[in-house]
Amino acid sequence: MRKASFLLVLLIVLVACGRSRAPAVPTLTPAATLASSTATSTPAGVPAVSPSALSLVITAPQDEVVVKDAVTRVVGRSSPDAVVSVNGKIVRTMDIEGNFSTLVSLVEGPNLLEVIATDYRGGQASEVLTVIYTPQG
Repeated sequence: MRKASFLLVLLIVLVACGRSRAPAVPTLTPAATLASSTATSTPAGVPAVSPSALSLVITAPQDEVVVKDAVTRVVGRSSPDAVVSVNGKIVRTMDIEGNFSTLVSLVEGPNLLEVIATDYRGGQASEVLTVIYTPQG
């Protein structure tokens, strides 16, 4: 009987200990939040620009322009941290302000020029232009 009482007490202690213990489940620790970049002050009269805004502006050539030369220069501006390509070829001449320029060979007739800017966050901006090459004759 003494052995049965011991086993019963042991069983009760084990059950009681098992109920008081919380299961070992990992919990998430709240991460610190970063202050918004728009909270920084800018000089009076200067608009605040979000660092995530990817821009692309083509200044030359104009869409649907007719040219007489077999080579045209694509000129524009994008975000300084962007990689710009024209028809799949990366533009190598880009200054620290995001200004770029590259030469593109044309075939007779309409030519599509696809300009794509991509930033390190994966954002994209694009423009598609048509340049019509009519050789001098």
